[in-house]
Order: sequence, then C-alpha cells, then structure tokens
Amino acid sequence: MEDGWHSKAIKYEKVPEGTDISITLDQHLYPALLPIINDYGKAQGIKIAVKEGTCGISAGSLLDKRVDIAGFCCPPGETDRLPGVKFHTLGISAVAFFTHPDNPVKGLTIKQARDIYRGNIGQWNRITPLAQGLAGNQVEPVARLHCKARPGHWRLLLDNEDMFSVSLFEVSAIEDMLTTVASNPKAIGYESVWMTKRYAKVAPVKLIAINGAMPTERAALISGRYPIYRTYNITSWSGEAVHNERADALIEHIQRNIGAVDPDFVIIPAAVLRRAGWRFDGDELVGEPR
Repeated sequence: MEDGWHSKAIKYEKVPEGTDISITLDQHLYPALLPIINDYGKAQGIKIAVKEGTCGISAGSLLDKRVDIAGFCCPPGETDRLPGVKFHTLGISAVAFFTHPDNPVKGLTIKQARDIYRGNIGQWNRITPLAQGLAGNQVEPVARLHCKARPGHWRLLLDNEDMFSVSLFEVSAIEDMLTTVASNPKAIGYESVWMTKRYAKVAPVKLIAINGAMPTERAALISGRYPIYRTYNITSWSGEAVHNERADALIEHIQRNIGAVDPDFVIIPAAVLRRAGWRFDGDELVGEPR
C-alpha cells in the first residue's frame, strides 16, 4: 500500500451530515439487506448511509477508505484482501439458468451446461428432440463475465473466459442478459433468481433445472447438488484508525437476521451451510461440503 495508507482513517464522502455508518452494497445485497439495515438504524437511533453499487465499487470504496462496510456478490479476489479488511459470508444463492419461455428444454446436467458454453453442444435437439421445431435449432449462449478478478459465480461454470465458445454473446448488464434471452427462443443465459423476478415484466424467462434441481430448491443448494451459486459477503475493518464499533454491531445483527430476508432472494444463511458441512475460515466461506 502507498505511504500513509495504513494510518489513514475512514473519511465519508457524499453522505448526510451526522452519518454514523457508511455502507456500499452490490446490486444484489442492496435490496436484500436494506430493510434490515433501515430497521436497525431506527431502533438504535443512528444514521446509516447505504449506497447501491457493484463489487467493483465496493472494492474501490474500501481501497479509498470511504466506507465502514462493503458488500460483494462474489468471493474476494486477491486485490480485495486489503490490510485490516475481514470478510463475513452471509450466505449463498443459486445462479439460475433460463431460456425463452417457448424453448421446450426443461433441464440440463451441469456437463451439458458447460458443453453449451464451451461450444461443444451447438444444437438444441441434442438436448431434446422437442427442440427440433426451433427456428435454426442453434444454441445461442449469452454470458455476463463480470468480476473477472474474483472467484466463484460464473467461474463455477467455466473457470476463465478463454474456455467459453467463440460464438458466445457477451452482455455487460443484468438487464441486457435477461432481455436478450427473453427475446430469443434459441438463447440461454444465467442470473440470480431474484433478478429474474425483478425484471419479469419486461423480460419474462423460463427457469430450467440443473442436475435435476431447480435453482429455487433450497435443499439441492444446501447439499451441493445444485452446483452454481453466488456467495454474498460483507466486510469489516480492524485497526485503530478504521475500526467502528457501531458497524461491527450492525454486522452481527445482519448475520443473526439474514434468514429473515425476503424469500424471493433464495439466500441460504451461513449458519445453515455450516450445519450442512460447508467449510469456513472464521466467518468466511472457503469450501463446499465434501
């Protein structure tokens, strides 16, 4: 780190006067946690400023020491592990695969999904003969290769971007992913269950099973049978210049109440994962059940 970074205190930017805790959350955690955070702030009589961003914005806010808590929808990459920053896993949520509602395919094995995105399966009728009626019958995979510096998420499908098919159609935004698939009967894409519901009116899609399990099946995700998921983390600071006891108390409150998040987010709390044999290092999820 640059000279003086270690002794630099947290300095809020563009927050209301008198703010006690400043937070930035990725676009998945923001809607999930905002009710819990707001209720806690009112009950404790403290001012909490919460901004919606991305994993990249969260990382930048930590690097610049502008927030007490940052939220990520991916496991941390090496450059996220700043001195004094600790990661607390709140839970995981399935990454849903989906098609246009007119596509007759109802499910894939994880091998078939990987082969589609590698370019090894190029026709839908190789999955089911019912797909023969699709115009052209060509599989058109859509991907959003975000957060490339971080493990998990789409990397559980294929580990790096060089493994994806040359015919892959890349999009940069969640809404683009959903609208692209919703407008093309030959396309397949992926995103969180929550986002498919959030954009259901403008981009209706059909969720499909992976390994015989739907992304909404909690038991399949807990057991590891559903293999593609997001990992939700929030951070805390340690060190005299950056420590905020109120932020630590809020983190403990969120951890205790993550099970009360709207069921539409399909978040499996860290406590449930621990009981199912998932591996943790302190508060951070580091491995799947064996």
